[in-house]
Amino acid sequence: MLKRMPSNQARALVAAATAMPTSDPRISYPSWYLHRWHFLPEGYLSRRSAAGYENLVRHVYNQGLEASTIRATVSELARLAPRALVEVGCGPGRLLQKVAERGIGHDLVGVDLSPYLLERARRRLKHQRIRLVHADGLALPADEGAFDAAISSHYVGHLPPAVRPLAVAELARVVRPGGHVVAVEHRWHPWPECPGLRRIRHIRQSLGFIGLSVFERTDAIVGTPS
Repeated sequence: MLKRMPSNQARALVAAATAMPTSDPRISYPSWYLHRWHFLPEGYLSRRSAAGYENLVRHVYNQGLEASTIRATVSELARLAPRALVEVGCGPGRLLQKVAERGIGHDLVGVDLSPYLLERARRRLKHQRIRLVHADGLALPADEGAFDAAISSHYVGHLPPAVRPLAVAELARVVRPGGHVVAVEHRWHPWPECPGLRRIRHIRQSLGFIGLSVFERTDAIVGTPS
């Protein structure tokens, strides 16, 4: 599923990505990101690979049942009624599009590390009230407790195992106490334990292959795993 890129290819892709209009030139790409993810020839760092993700890989992620998983996720978010919401790893913006169409929230933000996926999201969401941010999900440019809810859809489980606890801690950090993290993951991707975050709801999706979980941030201080 993962194959490291040759260093010369990685340098060229990073240089091209940095020149993208959707790119923040201050962003550094971690070494684990510079892989041919899921057989995509340039990982997530080219238009070709971004198109391959949207047209093929996301269907595999969702067992061919993406629409039903999105509906269930949007229904959970409507029940939670967040005013400020962020999706980390928003990709081409399909879930955020449905969230906006449902009229959920007043401050919607999408974050992704691929400027090419953000380019596709920008086209899809150009008529929606959504801010798109080029950033690393392990260092979100947001204050602690800035959002009422954070979405992680096929994001944490596809990170290297050593990085997953850090990603969950960062999702929890930017959610206010009493706020929620909504996670969509394959059942074989364990969700790391995080101080200050407790699961309050779990729904099986896609014939049980995918789980939709709702976590609440407690009043405890969210700690970064060591």
